Amino acid sequence: MQIVIPYEPQPRQQLYHQTTDIDELLYGGAAGGGKTEATIWDALYYGLTYPQSRQIIFRRTFQDLERSIIARTLQVYPPELAKYNASKHTWTLVNGSIIELAHWDQDSDYLKYQGAEYDVVRWEELTQFKEIWYVLMLSRVRGSRPYPRFVKSTTNPGNEGHVWVKKRFVDIGPPEQVHTVQELTDDGEPMYYPQEHPKAGQPIVSRRIFIPAKVWDNQKLLEVDPDYVARLMRLPDKERRQLLEGDWDVFAGQYFEEWSRSIHVVEPFEIPREWRRYRALDEGYFPDPFVCIWIAVDRQGFAYVYREKVQRRLLSREQAQLVKQLTGDEVIDYSVGDTSFWNRSKVDTNESPAEIFAKEGVPLIQANKERVNGWKRLRDWLKPIEVVDPATGKTYKTAKLRVFSTCVKTIEAIPAMIHDEKKPEDVAEHELDHIPDALRYWAMSRPSPAKPEPPKHPTEREMVQRHIDKLDRMAKRKKVEYLG
Repeated sequence: MQIVIPYEPQPRQQLYHQTTDIDELLYGGAAGGGKTEATIWDALYYGLTYPQSRQIIFRRTFQDLERSIIARTLQVYPPELAKYNASKHTWTLVNGSIIELAHWDQDSDYLKYQGAEYDVVRWEELTQFKEIWYVLMLSRVRGSRPYPRFVKSTTNPGNEGHVWVKKRFVDIGPPEQVHTVQELTDDGEPMYYPQEHPKAGQPIVSRRIFIPAKVWDNQKLLEVDPDYVARLMRLPDKERRQLLEGDWDVFAGQYFEEWSRSIHVVEPFEIPREWRRYRALDEGYFPDPFVCIWIAVDRQGFAYVYREKVQRRLLSREQAQLVKQLTGDEVIDYSVGDTSFWNRSKVDTNESPAEIFAKEGVPLIQANKERVNGWKRLRDWLKPIEVVDPATGKTYKTAKLRVFSTCVKTIEAIPAMIHDEKKPEDVAEHELDHIPDALRYWAMSRPSPAKPEPPKHPTEREMVQRHIDKLDRMAKRKKVEYLG
């Protein structure tokens, strides 16, 4: 019996299928690159090649899953090779392999997969997911059979996961090359295999590759729908650059559009002792991290984030002790914390985290958690302004709040925030929003930043007078030299 497979992969899809000697792969970057087709046929081919294997394909919502992966596989998977169970949303292949179709929309969904084992995990539209979900599922890639195991994902730029996906795959080096990447702890320290492991002491690395694909790489689509490109070209500039060109350097929906690394990031310097210092804290344990940021304000009212600490799985006492240790002998005006620090424990001592912090010498004041007003206040601090250099008289752009280049998580988090679709003046929930939240608490505890004096351009009379003064100074210097 001859079975016809209704799929003829394009060159970039071929590369996607043939790349298996990796740990993680990202395919896509623009609309129309044939991402879903590549995913479903790659899954079928793997399942037929490796009997009794198990795979899972994720979409963010069931509606997305139903109208894309489920609908398409029902349409094209040959019934002689695979049977679909509509109640379990799984395909069972003739050799016993399983392909699960699933959605992941909230943090608690991880509980569904505790103890699960998959040979391949696949994510469709990866930028719609949180990084912590992706990382948690890496631990589910395991098995006893000698099969190749990996994670393969597809996506367009944009959405809430834009920053972490770009950092994980696009920024590591040239595309279409496998890059060996050192794995890091939450504190940014290199990971090494433990002593009990056969590779004891060796660095833990992952092999990652990014395969970009654009609509031009899918000639089959252009033959069937030649006007698709015209529809993409009519999109607004940011969306067009993302979906037509696969541009990862634009970010539609970004909340703090005023953010600019050249303006807001400065190299560290020694902070004068007379500057006023503050701490801002966001409560967390796991999966949400504990956050503390240190801010110094100079005599002109310019503020600098000069230290940060972001860590998971710390108890309240450990958090307070760590904050005190990192602060050293610095004099802190006050520390403002999330109101959840005042929630009392229902077990043990019935103490609130705020009481524990106070006992450890880190007293807190409660934050004003107004969201929209808080974001407006923070935006005022981040807004680029023009000031005059008193030494040269030239104007340059700066901001009332800047960040030391060593505070890498703050630099990553601020530009990652996106507008809430239902309430555009608010920031959408985001896995990196803990540092922006802490900054918002601090901004609400302070007056609005003072408006700088507008740059003063000299009048014609002042310019003439400056020229006369300059000539006078030159004449005096020459007279002194002559007398000498």
